[in-house]
Amino acid sequence: MLELIFPLSALLITFFGIIPLLTLLSARLLARRRRAGRWIDFGSDSTFTLLVAPTLLPLGWLVSAALHQSEPSRALRACLIDHEATSCLDAIVLLGLLGSILGLLLLRHGWRERSAETGTALALSEPLAARIRRLVEADARLAGLRVVVVRRGPAPVFLHGLLRPRIALDACFARDSDDAILRAALLHERAHLRARDTMRLLLAGICRELNPLGHLLVADFERWRRAREARCDSEAIHMGGEPLALAEGILRAARFRCSEWISPDLLGLVGHDALTLRLRVALLTRSARGSQIERAASGTEPGRPRLGAQLLLGLALLGLIVLPHLGGPGVLEHFHFAVEDLL
Repeated sequence: MLELIFPLSALLITFFGIIPLLTLLSARLLARRRRAGRWIDFGSDSTFTLLVAPTLLPLGWLVSAALHQSEPSRALRACLIDHEATSCLDAIVLLGLLGSILGLLLLRHGWRERSAETGTALALSEPLAARIRRLVEADARLAGLRVVVVRRGPAPVFLHGLLRPRIALDACFARDSDDAILRAALLHERAHLRARDTMRLLLAGICRELNPLGHLLVADFERWRRAREARCDSEAIHMGGEPLALAEGILRAARFRCSEWISPDLLGLVGHDALTLRLRVALLTRSARGSQIERAASGTEPGRPRLGAQLLLGLALLGLIVLPHLGGPGVLEHFHFAVEDLL
């Protein structure tokens, strides 16, 4: 039982001390962002960073520090009392507990991913699938997209898969939509792909579930998801999509009844509530009346998504992962010593 005292103490301090403090700070910063910016700006990379950093950064450091302390030469140094064993298993037990927690969450989200199966894809030789293939091949802005048409999907248009996501079109929606609507919808999904939103959605969901105060960020997480849809609408227009066609596609998707259900865990053309749909359609209608339509018609390629906030998050995570392996005993080892001394 002695081997459990240090791992449980480290987990309690991390999950019920450090992560909650960072979450409260993040919630305050997100509240300021809500008041200061436009609704669509809430879907930025910096907002996503504030949603995941309170959980991701402490866990990254804890896993790295536990790995460092589990090295045989350091594990023996950390044992200041008799464990009735030739080596100290505390750090290994800590790694096992962390791995079990993360593994269960990944399996859970993997089950959700499998529960949203795209259905049976139409053969490329079938007329509808052939039409979509010709549409993709004829437009340079859609080049490289992996698009399938399914007989019955969980949503009219959506992304499916994590490592190699593909765009799936429900056959009913594709059959009843003209080329302009389908092109605008595919450009919208391409914007999600460019930003790796499927992977970010998974990461944000895991961080939220691991966070004891994750409920404080749920509303901001949903607000980020809705704003992401509007930002992808804007990027689709910049890539040459027709605003009115995209607006019509959104309304068609909202009235979509060919499938029996629409999964809230999927990234797709449909928003999450009527207010979001109205806001998106209003922005697209305004865009069609303004000069933005002229720039969109030129088909100029927008720049890659800004990486400032994501780069900062990556550098911070890398620094915290490397830090325990530099110099002498780290914070986790000093904490280990203190726990052992109390015994």
